[in-house]
Amino acid sequence: MHLYLVGYRGSGKTTLAKQLAVELNLPWYDSDQEVERLEKATIREIFEKHGETGFRDREVASIDRLSQQSDSVIALGGGAVLRPKNRQTLKRTGYCVWLTAQPEELFRRIQGDSATAENRPALTALGGYDEIMTLLARREPLYREVADKTVETERVPPDELVKQIANWYKQRRTEE
Repeated sequence: MHLYLVGYRGSGKTTLAKQLAVELNLPWYDSDQEVERLEKATIREIFEKHGETGFRDREVASIDRLSQQSDSVIALGGGAVLRPKNRQTLKRTGYCVWLTAQPEELFRRIQGDSATAENRPALTALGGYDEIMTLLARREPLYREVADKTVETERVPPDELVKQIANWYKQRRTEE
């Protein structure tokens, strides 16, 4: 069973996936990076060429492909939960941890990541903090739907989060 990490952009999915993979001795993947690798283009370029629908189609294919590999830690793009097929895949093939942070903290983290602005398109005309609030309102019920565990990432250091999530995952695996 895979360990999936979901949450809004800036919640720590990729950072924690790398560390969890070491802790659990599993390979790790980032579904956004997989799409970029297969398309040989950034997410921004894929959005420009194919629109959000085209990107989401590629994202579904990438998650499906990753889900068929041996157990791994998989960081999912923030909008991966929008497609029902992805939500079904997560439930069927792994355990899902929803990483959360307050909108203000997400905005601060996103603003501090130069790669985000360069490689990730705005998803609404609002942009910035207002976009975060709008998209969170739409996505939170879907994150909640797929989450087997919810972890707040703001006040706990990453190494503690890794221990907490790894112990939970190992416990779930022994219960299988």
